[in-house]
Amino acid sequence: MATEPEHASAANLLNQWRAAERDSAAAESSAKDAARVVTAASAAEEAAKKSDTASSESLDAAGRAKKAAGKAVKAARTATEIAADEKERADEAVTTTEEAEAETRERFHAAQERGFQKAPDEPQSPSLEPNPEGG
Repeated sequence: MATEPEHASAANLLNQWRAAERDSAAAESSAKDAARVVTAASAAEEAAKKSDTASSESLDAAGRAKKAAGKAVKAARTATEIAADEKERADEAVTTTEEAEAETRERFHAAQERGFQKAPDEPQSPSLEPNPEGG
């Protein structure tokens, strides 16, 4: 039979062994938790990198869009100026043609009042108004 000190020593060793098992299980659990934390942190780092890249690309795209909008504003301003010049020319053409129309209308009415008499070098053609002499 084992003596008392041996028995105490065996019980002590068994308690130490069981404590070591518990510590080992806790350490394994902590290691698994740490591995999950490392995985999550790695994923967060990757997401942050992608976010940084996307932000940079967004800033670049916004810069290009701003430049394009500036060019569109300049083009629209130029088109407006050209259209204003064209309108001015068209208004001048309207004025000129209205004046020509008024002048030819007055000449027509004057000729009508004279009975559409022809100049000596113009060929005779039937008149649009009846001749007061019945002809």
